[in-house]
Amino acid sequence: MEPTGVVTDDEVWRLGVKAVVNEFRILTHDQLTSLKAGAEELIALKAAMQEVVEKVNCAAICATCGGECCVRGKYHFSAIDLVVYLLTGKKLFEPRFANGRCSYLAEDGCLMPPQYRPFNCVTFVCEQIEVHLPTSDKEFFYAAEGKLRLVYKELQGMFTDCRMRGSVMSYVQAS
Repeated sequence: MEPTGVVTDDEVWRLGVKAVVNEFRILTHDQLTSLKAGAEELIALKAAMQEVVEKVNCAAICATCGGECCVRGKYHFSAIDLVVYLLTGKKLFEPRFANGRCSYLAEDGCLMPPQYRPFNCVTFVCEQIEVHLPTSDKEFFYAAEGKLRLVYKELQGMFTDCRMRGSVMSYVQAS
């Protein structure tokens, strides 16, 4: 059988990770220092946002609907999300592109800890969760979302390659 020339999602993932790692390797000490501070802020904001939704037992709510919001997410994991993994030395997960759902879901939930999840995953709160949040928690959550958006933008701006503003999966396709 002759090769079809079709590149699989797994191959695109590996190529995208490799390309982002190559960008990461050429950063200066000063750039790494700035990025590390931003990464720590991202992690703290995401952790705080997760604490808010955990107060209303979001895991149980998500389990009842089967994570409908997580059906397709292969393009959510950004180059900046990968940079955070690289900066912190966190072991990178292996996506499951053939699972028919979000590529970052395993049988028991997300492959990423909450503070390492992509922006879209961390900031999306469905009505089933939001209805249980007290007003003060909603206000905190959405204020944190605004801060998170700004930190992502700052980190993306530290790279001259505009592909660092997109997903790992689209990095190679934009070449």
